[in-house]
Amino acid sequence: MRVLMITHAYPPTFGGVESHVWDISQELAARGDDVLVVAGGEDAPAPGVVPVHRHRAISVQALLATRAGLAPTAPPDAAAVAGLTAVLADEVARFRPDVIHIHNAHHFGPELARACLDVAQVPVVNSLHDRVGEHLYADVVDWPWALVVFISDYLREALPSTRPAVTRRLGIDLADFAVDGPRDERLTELTGPVIFHPARLLRWKGVECGVRAFGEVHRDLGGSLVLCASENIVDDPVEVREFRRELVELADELGVGHAVHFMSFDRQQISSAYRAADLIWYPTIDEEPLGLVPIEAMACGVPLVVSRSGGMKETVLDGETGLVVPKQDPGSLAAAARKLLSDTAARESMVRAGITWTEQFSQTRYVDWLQEAYQSVINASGV
Repeated sequence: MRVLMITHAYPPTFGGVESHVWDISQELAARGDDVLVVAGGEDAPAPGVVPVHRHRAISVQALLATRAGLAPTAPPDAAAVAGLTAVLADEVARFRPDVIHIHNAHHFGPELARACLDVAQVPVVNSLHDRVGEHLYADVVDWPWALVVFISDYLREALPSTRPAVTRRLGIDLADFAVDGPRDERLTELTGPVIFHPARLLRWKGVECGVRAFGEVHRDLGGSLVLCASENIVDDPVEVREFRRELVELADELGVGHAVHFMSFDRQQISSAYRAADLIWYPTIDEEPLGLVPIEAMACGVPLVVSRSGGMKETVLDGETGLVVPKQDPGSLAAAARKLLSDTAARESMVRAGITWTEQFSQTRYVDWLQEAYQSVINASGV
């Protein structure tokens, strides 16, 4: 089978969607499928064996620039659609896919979705990973996709579609995200307990809430807080740097500046960082579409605290596989962290349950299903 993946960004860019597309592309290729990834951004080496063709026109920045000054309800910009159509038509003509799989076609602008459907002569599957953010075009969800894949029930309820649709939660590589494996020495050398918040430095990810909660935890238990400082992300680097400056100031005000550490991670490092942590928290203050981090953390056998946010309510069982706290509540976050760090019996029970629970999120199972879904839409199309 020949599969053309289309995505706004791809590793080495850091993020959940980027990691997922990389994972499934590599797995499909390992099974003998021909896979080509067409992604946004500038030329950059990508890990793995799957070829990647990058085009700036598909990048988040280019798509947002197209929509600048336009009303959210304005139709797709004709000039941008024409440019994107030329890019995709060339890729399709050369690769000749059996199926096209686009990710987040409803995000950052409708132009890429329009161009994709205009050039496609084969079924197009649209996976929806995002609801958060102002650059969302919900009507795109109802365009003529062969199949719409929602990554959580929460997302499916938030963005209803009349197209053929299914909820399928993402899978992870359980060989990589496992209890046994290397541990990131940068974390093991820190003063414990080490709390890791493996999210991009974005306000809606609850990073400020985490720093405030850590101020409370540190008073009782000491320790260190590790934050992700990777700048190779799709988000505005100026905003990210400004937010980091604010977080540094806040940590200093709380008297924990010496114990808050900013570190960069790539896709190949993140599981070793999980295993080196004593606790992982993910206190998103908006609605998390799914949240791969909690699934990965549980699979690695690390105690977990998350906020009651979006799809995480489906993936973390409160009091069984982790603790779930109210959004934007540093006090509750700190209390939950102290409980897991101090109560050995509760911590070990939740860790064991989390490892078992995450077996259902196997990447192998996900790609088994994905191949069947591809074949089903191909058969239904009669192409």
